[in-house]
Amino acid sequence: IGGGEPTAQPGFVRELLSICHERFIHTALETCGYVASEIFARVIEDVDLVYIDIKHMDSDRHRHLTGVDNDMIINNARLAASKRQLIVRLPLVPQCNDSEDNVLKTAKFAKSLGENVQRLELLPYHKFGSGNYASLGRKYLLETTEPPHKERLGQLARLAESCGIGVQIGG
Repeated sequence: IGGGEPTAQPGFVRELLSICHERFIHTALETCGYVASEIFARVIEDVDLVYIDIKHMDSDRHRHLTGVDNDMIINNARLAASKRQLIVRLPLVPQCNDSEDNVLKTAKFAKSLGENVQRLELLPYHKFGSGNYASLGRKYLLETTEPPHKERLGQLARLAESCGIGVQIGG
């Protein structure tokens, strides 16, 4: 279950996941993780696999980029890894969160979560949705941002792998 943010509708999501489990359907949840831990714990009860985005390991930088700190997200990643299979995702946006320091800290954090972490996915920024902004009458703030080069992605993947975690470029 993905789409906007599924944990914003926890009752519906829990009911849907429960029905899937009753029918032996493998379930996965894709989330930014910014939800109260009590709600998150209930939502993941019937989830087999959790995808969680870690946009920045530095809480102040995360707040600057997203408007909120990352404490809740980090805690929910720990909670998910203690109960479910987990894939940590790092959406890489050039000049925002693609520094070697942030990638290294994210990889170390993902590795620290233990055996339930399947891998770290580096998700390169793309411009696929940029045209939607004009149709909504909004300015696209990343208009001059270019997707990362293949060489840079390879470099960052090797850096993350040096922490002992599996890395995949793309989702």
